[in-house]
Amino acid sequence: MTFTLGQRVRTTVDAPAAWPGAFSAAAGALGTIANGPDTFDTYGVLLDGDPDQMPASYTAQELRSA
Repeated sequence: MTFTLGQRVRTTVDAPAAWPGAFSAAAGALGTIANGPDTFDTYGVLLDGDPDQMPASYTAQELRSA
């Protein structure tokens, strides 16, 4: 599936914290496509509730339309 910038999506896998104290999200989290797909075929997703608003990387297979 192909996603577009600004599209709302739901994750299908957990997103563990990247460092101690960082934001983590369980599978099923909602977010918005911020960029991609890039060279590695991943999308940057701004997850709802992430206070840092740093896009998390997901492959198309790890996302569903919301």
